[in-house]
Amino acid sequence: MSSHVFSAEDWEVSSRVWRFGACEFDESSRELWIAGKTVELESKPIEVLYRLLLHAGEIVTKEELFEAAWSGVTVVEGSLATAVSKLRKALGDGDPLIVVTVPRIGYRLGVPAHCRRVAAPSARELTFKPGDAVTGRDQWRLVRKMDAASSEVWLAEHPKTHESRVFKFAADGVRLKALKREVTLARLLNQSLGERPDLVRILEWNFGTPPFYLESEYCGPDLVEWAETQGGLPKLPCATRMRTLLDVAQEVAAAHDVGVLHKDVKPANVLVTPQPDGGWQIKIADFGCGSLMEPSRLDVLGIKNLGFTQTATSEAKTLTGTLMYMAPEVITGQSPTASADIYALGVMLYQLAVGDFSKPLSPGWEAGIEDPLIREDIAAAACGDPARRLPGAAALIERLESLDRRRLERNELDLARQRAQVAERRLAEARARRPWVVAAVLVLVAGLAVRLFLYRSASRERDRANQQTAVAEDVNRFLSDDLLGRSDPFQSSKSEETLLNAVKQASPNIDRQFHDAPEMAAHLHQTIAKALDNGSAYPDARREYERAAALFLQSGGPQSQEAIIVQLQRATMEARTYQSGSAALARSILADQETRIAKISQPREDLTVWLASARGMIALIENKAKVAAEQFQAGSDRAAKLPGFDENARFTLKQKLAFASIRSGDGAKAERLFRELIAAFTRRNGPESPNVLRVRLNLAQACMIQGKNREAVEETSSLYPAYVARLGADHELTMQLLTTRAQWEGALELWDAAMRDDLAIYNLALHKQGPLSFFAIATLSDAALAQCRAGRYSESEPNARESFEAPGKAFGPRAGLTGGTAYARATCRIGLSRFDKASKLLRKIDTKVVAQLAGFPDWSANVALAQAEIAYRQGHYAAARKYVQSAAPVFSRADAEPYQKHALESLTAAIGRRFAAK
Repeated sequence: MSSHVFSAEDWEVSSRVWRFGACEFDESSRELWIAGKTVELESKPIEVLYRLLLHAGEIVTKEELFEAAWSGVTVVEGSLATAVSKLRKALGDGDPLIVVTVPRIGYRLGVPAHCRRVAAPSARELTFKPGDAVTGRDQWRLVRKMDAASSEVWLAEHPKTHESRVFKFAADGVRLKALKREVTLARLLNQSLGERPDLVRILEWNFGTPPFYLESEYCGPDLVEWAETQGGLPKLPCATRMRTLLDVAQEVAAAHDVGVLHKDVKPANVLVTPQPDGGWQIKIADFGCGSLMEPSRLDVLGIKNLGFTQTATSEAKTLTGTLMYMAPEVITGQSPTASADIYALGVMLYQLAVGDFSKPLSPGWEAGIEDPLIREDIAAAACGDPARRLPGAAALIERLESLDRRRLERNELDLARQRAQVAERRLAEARARRPWVVAAVLVLVAGLAVRLFLYRSASRERDRANQQTAVAEDVNRFLSDDLLGRSDPFQSSKSEETLLNAVKQASPNIDRQFHDAPEMAAHLHQTIAKALDNGSAYPDARREYERAAALFLQSGGPQSQEAIIVQLQRATMEARTYQSGSAALARSILADQETRIAKISQPREDLTVWLASARGMIALIENKAKVAAEQFQAGSDRAAKLPGFDENARFTLKQKLAFASIRSGDGAKAERLFRELIAAFTRRNGPESPNVLRVRLNLAQACMIQGKNREAVEETSSLYPAYVARLGADHELTMQLLTTRAQWEGALELWDAAMRDDLAIYNLALHKQGPLSFFAIATLSDAALAQCRAGRYSESEPNARESFEAPGKAFGPRAGLTGGTAYARATCRIGLSRFDKASKLLRKIDTKVVAQLAGFPDWSANVALAQAEIAYRQGHYAAARKYVQSAAPVFSRADAEPYQKHALESLTAAIGRRFAAK
């Protein structure tokens, strides 16, 4: 059975019937009628027909049809011709032709097509029975039907191994959408959150031929059935019931964090899986009703969009879920949000508290809840007004995790209140006798309370200051004797030992010298990790971050906020390495820390700064420049309000904010921020400090996107010797500097210089980071583009091919880098007159994603100009003029790239001559 996607357009419950010629086609049932009679037709020709109907009157390219019918599968070109031949044979294609061939491009519908909406047909029932084999999965035998509302769900067993699986079936398109939706959301959750024990694994699916099905692991009974096996829900201890709801809330929170709404949270969709240690693992199942808060995440992760092709309007009007757990605003017609899932959690919390899953949350429910804290939590989560409902699952998690502490605080408060009432009564009696005594006592008590408060505050601050002083003294001693001492050639065994090498060599001494002070050792490992990180020695930095986090956990316990900060700093580094898999690793680390932060009742203020920094860097790497800027701005604002926050770290946050402005195309704002930073670093460290040199590079990059190319080349050329001398040729910043200079050299059509610099960076990156690193791929592609534009096609072709094949493996087919390399290869193919292949590459580029990566909002004009050249050279002058008109507003500007400006002018003149000749 195939586990890939078959069609870009899902067979959803649209309830439309298409009429064309003497034919009719029903979307929901996928049935074709000709002259009133049903015609049998295979799935591939049907999918080709459906695509043509969706684009009636338009040309559908071969590539689009391949994507529709064979997405993700490599097939020979003749497969499409065979499917079209079968379709024509079934249609009895005559005069006029229903399916018309457009030479070298694709096909179109040759007759008018009309569609009408009809009442949704009743879903066809399947007639399976226990003992039947699963179609296409003959080794699995159906055992019993399981309860499900939207599709037939069966438990199946392997006769030899006795392993169990769950199969969800759909007889037709009416039920298929939910299965596709569940696959899409499962892939999104898996890729965003990583392998987690609380996610139900989907193993296989068949969406090609009826009966459609989805195969998943068997995870045990649902919550209702499990409670019965334990003697009934009321027999379970209250703590166990609350722990169960807490596990469900944590899974919902994780899904919300990656933009997934469940929309049908209820006990029947909560599975309880027994564990080898005798415990239980809670899992949420059935995302068939779910939806996406950010559908664009699918493109970023390269996940095929299944089950989400309806418009937002129709989606919003579709009422899905179970009424008992449905939020009031959803019932009245509003679109479901994350708040609707919180409402469902609130209802489940109520049912678990009263011990009855059949009991709805009806007026007067409060009387059945003895615990006032749980009563408050239910009221907050299941509030009928979404504006006053708990803001998210994390808030409910925090309440449930702190129940014991809250009870203790509530008891102390009640006791204090009782004492206050007694005191007030006695005070009233005393007031009648001696008013002056009362006044004196009140003054004394008030003064004592103030002094006690100030004393406790001062005591805490003094203890914290003493602790920090002790840490600082030990750290300074270590840095002086072990670290800086090693960098002294008279104390080191190697006269050429650098400070970075000294850092690496000093690390093993930390655990020996501070074996009885793990917190101090952790601070030192963290300091060394930052130094190695700044030196782009990522493998060594990674080990130091991990060691620091482990020691902080040892000294501060599982909720150590210092450990969380270290991991957030590591996540920021992982995202910044641009290496294959680094972005996914950074997301995974961030997700783990967000889960831990959600359990902390009072996070430190600096913790939120590092959280914003990690989120911003990951968003920047994922080409979400706007999100990155928002996070960096929030982090900078918070850091500015913390007097003790490290000033260099605060400047670095501002630098990242400015760089996010570059990526979003706002060069003027970036230039202003970088100039402010240069002034600040100069005042602090002097005009030749490394920080000033680093920001001068960023300033040059800001100038580049504003078209100040010649000034930028001069600035980077003057900086390069200083970078090599201070940092080394293979340092990340030195490579960035040379990359920036190469880009400007290309913009000025200095091809030899651009090729020299690009290939130099490529060789450095290849040696240091590997062939799938961002630097290696991007610079080889840039070199190929420069070679192509210089007319050196024989040199450019192998470089363009190699650089194009790499990013899909490392960063995914939808990544901005993948689109950028596709453009370079297409340009080379145009130069070699391979127009069809070039056109195919250009059509698949996601120009919006590439534009964010390049920091050039109008980047799509590059693709339009390339398509114009293809059309002109193939003799399609009208199409060429249309493409030229699309690119003209961008490349006719005064600050346009000179090469593209000349290309536009040349093409415009050539097309004009062709039309004048007619």
